[in-house]
Amino acid sequence: MPIFALIDANSFYASCEMAFNPGLKNRPVVVLSNNDGCIVAANAQAKALDARIHHLGDGGYRAATSQSMMFQPYFKVAKLLQQHRTAVFSSNYELYADMSRRLHSVIGEFSPHQEIYSIDESFLELSGLPIEHLGDYAAQIKQRVWQWLGLPVAVGIGPTKTLAKLANHLAKKRTDLNGILDLTALSSTTLETLLQQVKVGQVWGVGKRLSQQLEAQGILTARDLQQACPRQIRRRFSVSVERIVAELNGQSCLALHEHHPNKQHIVSSRSFGQLVQDQEAMKQAVASYTAIAAQKLRQQGSVCRSVGVSIVTPRFQNHLPQYHNSIQIPLIYPSDNTVLLSKIAIKALQHIWRDGYLYQKAAVTLGGIQPKGALQTDLFAANPRYSANPKADALMQVMDGLNRQFGKHCVQLANSGLNAANWQMKRNHTSPRYTTRWEELPKAKAVH
Repeated sequence: MPIFALIDANSFYASCEMAFNPGLKNRPVVVLSNNDGCIVAANAQAKALDARIHHLGDGGYRAATSQSMMFQPYFKVAKLLQQHRTAVFSSNYELYADMSRRLHSVIGEFSPHQEIYSIDESFLELSGLPIEHLGDYAAQIKQRVWQWLGLPVAVGIGPTKTLAKLANHLAKKRTDLNGILDLTALSSTTLETLLQQVKVGQVWGVGKRLSQQLEAQGILTARDLQQACPRQIRRRFSVSVERIVAELNGQSCLALHEHHPNKQHIVSSRSFGQLVQDQEAMKQAVASYTAIAAQKLRQQGSVCRSVGVSIVTPRFQNHLPQYHNSIQIPLIYPSDNTVLLSKIAIKALQHIWRDGYLYQKAAVTLGGIQPKGALQTDLFAANPRYSANPKADALMQVMDGLNRQFGKHCVQLANSGLNAANWQMKRNHTSPRYTTRWEELPKAKAVH
């Protein structure tokens, strides 16, 4: 019988900030989205403030339970957070990405079979390993991650991936479990009781719309779904929901995906820190986004056959003139070269650009992605300069290598601009990039 473990970091973004700042241990901590817009992560102390949050039209606050802090616009709750000495951080993506890499590396030492499910979640398959007690093994994983990275994690264990995910959910929710729950060690009666406590919408793979449809059929909890007739579930819903029922009954239907398939489309997009009216500034933004997308393309060993660009004005600011447009330009030869792709992206931007508008966002999309391999040239087209060209490939390898060694955007194209302050994301509360920048390493102070 297969045995799966799901290891999930608690409030990952907030925990990354706390790992390098011990003074935050007993303080509320929140992390904001792009342009410091909404709260996207909060530690336990910050989530405890939820009952106090209720925005009034006059700018005041009163106790309420109708709203959650998560995904609240920051400006609505800034006053309340300040009153409770909340530490507020802009999203530090470089730090979080590096901590994620380290997290998955540590977790991967506990099993030869690992599926990296998200930035802070990993599945392990434990069957066949010489483990005497799964609970003790989970405790070792938890302790190792905490000792090496300072990140708190929860570990859920079950005979299927769905049950491991559910066990992880309960391990994080119930303080008496100390972040560990092994469903394989429970009696059937105890397991039934636990499943009865989980709403059907909290089962992995059951979204909001599906949960509403299931509830309309009287299926309110994970236990109800477990007991449902598979044939009727398949007839009324789909084979995917039937698979969830089987997983809840201990029948493993979802295999571990140790290698994720390459992306078929790569999108690089950001909202600007302030509205952009100047075409030159927009060209810099588009070139910068293209460079990010092209690097991701090379990381998965692929090339693309088209470059798309879209621009949009603030759609919710009706007092401003509205405009949005997009264009997709095909390539003669598939390529992964930043120089070529940025030229095509800027050409695409010029086709759709209109003066007189204040733009809020731009996006670059690389499409027609395929594995990089031998190139068949066109008899009637010019010889390619940026595709299957050893010199061009070597240049990209050097560029990627320098950026990996000395930090993101250490080397970039001149058309990305030397000063991006007029279009870059607003991040007024960014913490240091402790693990990827020498000049931002934590400094120890001598105590006399």
